[in-house]
Amino acid sequence: MTPFLDILYQLSHETGLQLYPDNHHACKLVVGEHITVQLEMDISQEHLLLGSVIYEIPLGAFRENVLKHALVANSGDYPLYGYLCYIQKLNALALYDALSLKNLTGISLSNHIILFAQKAELWREALSSNRPGPNTLKPQGGKPPPFLGIKL
Repeated sequence: MTPFLDILYQLSHETGLQLYPDNHHACKLVVGEHITVQLEMDISQEHLLLGSVIYEIPLGAFRENVLKHALVANSGDYPLYGYLCYIQKLNALALYDALSLKNLTGISLSNHIILFAQKAELWREALSSNRPGPNTLKPQGGKPPPFLGIKL
């Protein structure tokens, strides 16, 4: 059994879904209503690649702002659950990740896919609402962030 088939078997067992590679040696999972996560192996067969096209972003200032927000998000704290990137061919923001197969199990992959898809959905919701990214301000200790609601 190949490493890809083995991890798909473990993920199938964990999720109750029957997962198989397609003709392109990839497997697509539909997560929620709007997010699709594609799984495939890298050339070395040592890493599982995850990818999700999030949203098409039009040319102009909005795209520039989105890509700036994506760069900031990519430099954030760990765990990242994927890196944001721009796919020029599709004019779209996407999310990708590479997971080492060394200690990867069906359970850990399932948990990672859930968090990966949640991140993609947060970005999709923000972009579909004409915001350049999700609001990542998190209140500390139950208090609202400073300066919230102040208008200049």
